[in-house]
Amino acid sequence: MAFFRSIALFSNPLRAAADIAVPDTSRPSFYHSALMSFDYSSHLTAVVAAEALESAPGGGPPAQHACLDCGAALTDRFCAHCGQPADTHRITLKHLLLHDLPHSVWHVDKGLAFTFWQMLTRPGLTIRGHLAGQRTRQFRPVSYLLLLVGLSALVMSAFQADLQQAMLAAQSARAGAPPAALMAVVMERYLSMGIKHPYLMQLVLLPLNALVAWRLLRRAGYNYAEVLLANAFIVGTFTVLNLAILLPALLVGNSAFLQLASQLVFIPTLVYTLWVNAQLLLAAPALTAARRYGRALGISLLQIGVLLLAAVVCIAVLTFQVLRERPDLRPHTAPKKSPTAAMR
Repeated sequence: MAFFRSIALFSNPLRAAADIAVPDTSRPSFYHSALMSFDYSSHLTAVVAAEALESAPGGGPPAQHACLDCGAALTDRFCAHCGQPADTHRITLKHLLLHDLPHSVWHVDKGLAFTFWQMLTRPGLTIRGHLAGQRTRQFRPVSYLLLLVGLSALVMSAFQADLQQAMLAAQSARAGAPPAALMAVVMERYLSMGIKHPYLMQLVLLPLNALVAWRLLRRAGYNYAEVLLANAFIVGTFTVLNLAILLPALLVGNSAFLQLASQLVFIPTLVYTLWVNAQLLLAAPALTAARRYGRALGISLLQIGVLLLAAVVCIAVLTFQVLRERPDLRPHTAPKKSPTAAMR
């Protein structure tokens, strides 16, 4: 405590003025100029720290009138200089587990749950508000995407064995002729990769899908970076929607039901992206409703086309890899008959 008071006394400008008014020949002249140029903020910070420590016996919350981080005067619930909350208090395990962690993720007026609910009920308007600057109550789009994709992948990993068995059941009956056997091996590797990394292709294709969407959203005044963040919100949300469709089939464990559910996930993806993009195009009032939904449908279909094209490329690469590893799976062509044999 004496340390803080000594700093406050040393940095007091009244004391500096008195020292200059009554010069001391035993002190060098630069000492007076140093006292005059001493930053007043150090005096303020020292006094605030001393008062905070005095008013907090036993480590309780101090009755503060200045920010404990930067020393600026507090006039509201948050510091106007650095943004720190005014009710900063001592951290305890109870407060950490029961308040800080739930508040940062599941708070009802901001955070992950709030952003997800907004993306379910008013997705296009939520994205437009975020791009317009209303960002304090929403999760950052990249964090939103990575967190939801990570949670969905974690849930899918719990059913990885059942999902792989159901997906590969349809391929087991095709291991007959060499062409069919080759395709069975390729699809087995492709499905295994998709099961182990269910959302990897969506993340890899995100910049390309954003470019496709931007070509049709430019009329509304969006740039590519804004469309990229909008697609991060969209992909994160329909990742959970797709999981909600697959989860009942995974819990039941029926192979036929699971194969049907895996094929139906394209329907909510198409409908959801159509809805969101149509709301984003509200920023272009010159477009009629029919043209807005036409552009939105074009974006959805083009993005699904990009996904299918990427799947074809991936299967082609896997086919080439399998043929190099297993030459016995190469399709054998029947030898051509000679003309003389044909005449006989």
